[in-house]
Amino acid sequence: MRQLNIHELESKTHDYFLDVEYAKHNDVKNKLTQLMNFLNSQDISKNVLDRIVEDYSELYQRIQPLNDQVASRTKKEIIESLVTPDLQGAFGYFLIDKKFNEPNKVTSHYIDLPWKWYSRGHNYNEQQDGFNSYFLKPFKELFDWYLSESQIEKETDYFSHKGQEKVFEKLDKLEEMLMKQGFGQEIIFKEIEDLKNLTKKLNKKNWGEVIKGKFVDLALGGILTKEAAINAIEFLTGTELKLLQ
Repeated sequence: MRQLNIHELESKTHDYFLDVEYAKHNDVKNKLTQLMNFLNSQDISKNVLDRIVEDYSELYQRIQPLNDQVASRTKKEIIESLVTPDLQGAFGYFLIDKKFNEPNKVTSHYIDLPWKWYSRGHNYNEQQDGFNSYFLKPFKELFDWYLSESQIEKETDYFSHKGQEKVFEKLDKLEEMLMKQGFGQEIIFKEIEDLKNLTKKLNKKNWGEVIKGKFVDLALGGILTKEAAINAIEFLTGTELKLLQ
């Protein structure tokens, strides 16, 4: 499958999470395993999963070495530390991911987590309700937050929806500045729109490289002056350049 942009990915993951949430209990194992395979196969979602591990590294380090036979006291301490919804979401992801990476999966492979961690669920329906409440839905909410609200912290991070909006504002302002300076309206508009579309699928590093390439080409083609191209690159990337000089 091709790499999806952030809007396509958001639509797909929304549907896939719902498929797991409302699946029959004996279908959860297959549907959730497929969802996890999908999330790990897409660059943007894999980046989100890596960010969750990094941002909640303390919780991750506590959970990673544990198995199903871990002492009840340890489980209780971890559960009591989940004082915010985002911590519950990270907890849900870490436990689902541990189960996902186990080679042998039985029917109740994922939905037995609420029984093992919360001692809740005396039948499949109760276990599935507990699994959705304590693991799947908090994970989905945290994942969705990274797609829509999270800030870029590293060059390998992708633009969230809010991040795209901020970039769009800069691009619109740049377009206005270039128009006032008398540069070709149609070409500038096309390049600005192209850069907006690229925020949906490129990380910060690759997007920055595309910016440099585009404005260097515009200068070499005589569409922009060298000074205007350098100023545009610096305005969008926040870094000083000595290109074209």
